[in-house]
Amino acid sequence: MNERLFTSALNGITDEQASERISNHNNPIIWIAAHTLWARYNMLSYLGKTVTNPYDNLFVNFKPYGAADDYPTLQQVKAGWHQVSELLKAALQSVTEDTITKDGGHQTPIGDTTNGGTLAFLTQHESYDIGQLAFLKKYYTKEAMQYN
Repeated sequence: MNERLFTSALNGITDEQASERISNHNNPIIWIAAHTLWARYNMLSYLGKTVTNPYDNLFVNFKPYGAADDYPTLQQVKAGWHQVSELLKAALQSVTEDTITKDGGHQTPIGDTTNGGTLAFLTQHESYDIGQLAFLKKYYTKEAMQYN
């Protein structure tokens, strides 16, 4: 479902709108979208897959928004989202129970350091980000995100 909702939340947004901040303490759409894409790439590692995350340079050490940073276009984000979603689907179909129950050593707010626990947290985090994108979509386009 998040695969569809992410794309829906970006529909109708221009690159100019995506780069705007509604205040000095809010992230713009492009930062949230690229960050969500980055996190989805990271999910693959908890499923036992080794893949290069093309967005690591933007978010190394949990780097916050930087106006001077070179963020991708919305078209690039959407293409990357489709690509990583296909990789994620394949990884979920082939993951073993041992991989899911293995302690990944990553602390999350849910307190479960297994790969499965980290995936659960990242899925919730992704949904939270999509909610932010949906709010900003409504702000800019006056249209709500669609579930279909």
